[in-house]
Amino acid sequence: MITPYEMVSKVAIPTIRAMISRRLIESHSLTQEEVAKKLDITQAAVSYYMMGKRATMLKLDHVKAVRDSTDELADLLFIGEISQKEIRERITEVCDYIRESKLLCELHKRLEPDLDMRGCHACDGPLKRRANSTAYLA
Repeated sequence: MITPYEMVSKVAIPTIRAMISRRLIESHSLTQEEVAKKLDITQAAVSYYMMGKRATMLKLDHVKAVRDSTDELADLLFIGEISQKEIRERITEVCDYIRESKLLCELHKRLEPDLDMRGCHACDGPLKRRANSTAYLA
């Protein structure tokens, strides 16, 4: 069983980082090392993103909201007007949008063929209840 959070951590976050990396390199002419430093990842990870050897399972460039968010994040990183805390929050918001919009469902089904998509609502309720998450921990 693959949980939605595994899909986010193994697929969505690397895809977001790859989109930001590409924007920083292609639009702002940063080096891979500079991008790695801004994203607090390794230069090797950036290299893999740029060569298409990592973050290839999910394509989100065609999703305007995701593209706009990652472009804006890249621009803010470039000019240095965003804190690490804000980056984490913004990436989390993009991940929530990806889940709420069910952009992971098709890939999830390919990875887990026995998954009943009609009966799966794993991404619906938890996001709405996250604000009250302490209720689940008690």
